[in-house]
Amino acid sequence: MVNFFSKYYIFLVVVVTSLTSFAQTTNTVIKAKIEIEKLEGLIKITGTAENLSDIVQSSSYKLSVIKKNVINNNESNNSQEGFFSLSPSENKNLSTTQVNLGSGDEVIILLLFYNENKQLIGKDRIVLLEEKKNEVVDILSEGFELTGIISDETKTKIGKDFYDLYYNYYNDYKISSNKIITLSEEFTFSRNTKIIITINYEVIYEFIARPDEEYLIAMAEQAIYSTHLHLKKLEKQDKDFTQY
Repeated sequence: MVNFFSKYYIFLVVVVTSLTSFAQTTNTVIKAKIEIEKLEGLIKITGTAENLSDIVQSSSYKLSVIKKNVINNNESNNSQEGFFSLSPSENKNLSTTQVNLGSGDEVIILLLFYNENKQLIGKDRIVLLEEKKNEVVDILSEGFELTGIISDETKTKIGKDFYDLYYNYYNDYKISSNKIITLSEEFTFSRNTKIIITINYEVIYEFIARPDEEYLIAMAEQAIYSTHLHLKKLEKQDKDFTQY
């Protein structure tokens, strides 16, 4: 396997990062809030929005529930999307879903709001763990940020296989970022599909999928390299903005 990171040494730092600067640019006009309620054997999840301004506001939303099992490494991803409008100071429930928690389960819940230019304007997130006493614990509070989210929105077996390769490379190279990476898939000509990798709705890599393992491995290597370069660029931009 060609190691594209021979010129880079990436330190894996297990930290919880403060969101002080992040909070200045989100949840200032429309506030995103996830509400959870424990039911018998289930967790009820509701995504809500609150208009903090004195004028009508409109936005798109995406509520993602990513469930991982630390014992068997099984993972599922369920997303709900839509649009909404809010009157001044209005608070509205946008979407509701349910999830069960079993032994070794970890559930990551993300609620994201985007304006008409697809810029992130609102965000909330919660991580739930199942403990021995069946108590649901929220381990992520408002003052901290979650890293390493790769959303799977592929549709075919080829897409799922590529997602697994990409996810493994992401972990192998110990990439750590607070950006949300999305792997999606859309149908093209002759029943082919195109796999698209985006970071915060910006396309960073795309290719026509083929049922060839060596080809998918090569595409995954190139894709993770493009991801690394793009994240480095965003990291530099964030630092320059903070210094400014």
